Amino acid sequence: MDAVYESGMLRLKEPVNLPEHAEVHVTIETTAPARTLLGSRLRELRSRIVSSGAPALSWEEIEEEVASRRGGWREGR
Repeated sequence: MDAVYESGMLRLKEPVNLPEHAEVHVTIETTAPARTLLGSRLRELRSRIVSSGAPALSWEEIEEEVASRRGGWREGR
């Protein structure tokens, strides 16, 4: 969905068909250019993942993957 950020709020450009109080997950992408080479590369990778149709990992899944690569060590635990 496209939206405009105004006065601290996101305003959707089109109405959505959702029941009242429906919870949603929002991913924000900007059209502003990346400020670094790393940022540009990360955007390119994310775009490829999204267009592949692969589901995004949850934060918990990401933390589990990082912990497994660290031999089970988790930050703050």
